[in-house]
Amino acid sequence: MRQDAAYNERLRILWIGFYFAVALLGLRLLQLQVLRNVYYMKVAERNRTQSIYQTAPRGRIYDRNGEVIATNRPSFSLIYLPGKDESRARLSALATDLAAELGLERERVLESLNEAWREQAAIHLAENLPLKTMFKLSEIKTVYPGVDLIVEAQRSYPRGAFASHLLGYLGKVDRVSWNQLKAAGYRLDSRVGRMGIERIFERELRGVDGEIRMEVDAQGRLKRILDQVGWHAGGNLYLTLDAKIQAAAEEALRTSPSKRGAAIVIDPRNGNVLAFTSIPDFDPNMFLVSERDPDHARVTNIPEFNLAISGTYPPGSTFKIVTSAAILNEGRISVSDRIFCPGSFRLGNKVFRCWQKKGHLYQDWLNGIANSCDTYFYQMGLRVGGDVIERYEKMFRIGEDTKIGLSGEKSGKRFGPEERSKRGKAWYDGDTVNLSIGQGELLVTPAQMAGVVGAVANRGTIWRPQFVRRIEYVGGGGYDAKPEALGRVDLKPETWDMLQKGLERVIDAGTGGSVHIPGLVIGGKTGTAQNPHGDDHAWFVCYAGRPGETASLAAAVLVQNGGHGSSAAGPVARRIIEAAFGLTPGKPYTDAEPVEDRSGEERAAPSAPAAAPRAAAGQRPGAGGIPHPREITE
Repeated sequence: MRQDAAYNERLRILWIGFYFAVALLGLRLLQLQVLRNVYYMKVAERNRTQSIYQTAPRGRIYDRNGEVIATNRPSFSLIYLPGKDESRARLSALATDLAAELGLERERVLESLNEAWREQAAIHLAENLPLKTMFKLSEIKTVYPGVDLIVEAQRSYPRGAFASHLLGYLGKVDRVSWNQLKAAGYRLDSRVGRMGIERIFERELRGVDGEIRMEVDAQGRLKRILDQVGWHAGGNLYLTLDAKIQAAAEEALRTSPSKRGAAIVIDPRNGNVLAFTSIPDFDPNMFLVSERDPDHARVTNIPEFNLAISGTYPPGSTFKIVTSAAILNEGRISVSDRIFCPGSFRLGNKVFRCWQKKGHLYQDWLNGIANSCDTYFYQMGLRVGGDVIERYEKMFRIGEDTKIGLSGEKSGKRFGPEERSKRGKAWYDGDTVNLSIGQGELLVTPAQMAGVVGAVANRGTIWRPQFVRRIEYVGGGGYDAKPEALGRVDLKPETWDMLQKGLERVIDAGTGGSVHIPGLVIGGKTGTAQNPHGDDHAWFVCYAGRPGETASLAAAVLVQNGGHGSSAAGPVARRIIEAAFGLTPGKPYTDAEPVEDRSGEERAAPSAPAAAPRAAAGQRPGAGGIPHPREITE
């Protein structure tokens, strides 16, 4: 009996152990089949399949006439699909062979392969492969399973270095940016807009990437494509830019004396940007070439500095537009008042030269602006006062951003008694003389001067420059940009009449004769700005339209270190106008025609007494200062 009891006890313990084991097995099955079903299904799936993302084509960019200036083209990319049974030794050999064909550092390739192997995820190893490289990689494919080539959409700029400072370029996302962008679906190998329109409208231009799911074997060798999720192309942008005008501006600047400068052309009726050029420029395609391409090295030294909005220069005689607005609108002088220009003007112990060394003789306002007579503006500037001229600077928004929306824009530097007093310094009559002809501490950008001459063309409105006309979104729908006025220059109607008459006289019979084109109404102003660091800067600002119509073009051209405004910047403006109105380029400008020379340089006059500083802005010169202009000229 005792033996039976012991036997039953052991049997009961065995049954308990059995039931416990079955319970544990049941719980484990519950965990595998129910609780973590999705996870283990994905793991199993991952061992059998690999996914590779396909970059969606970015939206196209068109000019205002429908010309494509940024699009996409098919290109081959090299991908790697890590196999479950891939050995580290095999990865090392693969890195050596791929590095030799791709022209990359072996350690860099090996790092990418190891990362893919650890994550068991497919990666892009190279993009935009040339045909020759592709054939060689096809041979490697036969040796190393897991290496494959796929076709993707690649950004393309068919016009090369065209409006590059406006369009910008693409670049690979870095790790810091990726941490901020990954929630929006960006991957570590994604490309993003790094500059210009590509950067500003990244969200609109970027599409929705597609995905290819592939079945692979244990070596990572592609067996078949299981399914594919298609991409959705990005939204399209329609710019206000005119490709013909843009091309003409770029070509003309490239053949200018210094081959460096900027030209910005706007429609004065609404602020639409018709051309935006900064030379030297760059080809944004070079950021997309294979790293083994010799052109790739150039991306480290591209001329990114945007002269149109970041370059600040003295406006020179183009500023006489603002000085004239002050002179004419304040009513302190009559346009018929004449002064005598002997070729220079004495102020205390200083002599200020006129660009015309032999002098312009007697000049009223109309001839003074047409001939850009410095002596006239020296004296009339003193009559109206530096504080008044500064007030008109503000009205024309000099010293303020144009709000064009591109990064790196500078506001320039306003110059006048008020600005000087903010720094606790006195204002002198010599400063007013310099200010009257756009010299001294005054600095402007070409974009600002386009706004100034545009306001003259439309009689007072300063528009915000806009370069996008319409956006078409990925999911449908669109946005049409509306003109935005930033300010208003309130001048009397007769002042606008006279100002336009004067600028048209500059073209028809003055220093701007190089831009005279029969059949068009053109108003403009030359400028040759002194540069203490080298050759003078050449300016030309103008507006143009057909007779009886509102001007449809306003342009500011700067040729950096180009010399004379009329002979260096004028021909650029002429090509812009000819392109805008569909005209055949006219005869080249010759040096035999009149040009505006450098002006405003001071030199000491030893026998003359020194001029006293003004006690307050706008104060008339005292007995120790300058005589009344009429007294010395007539």
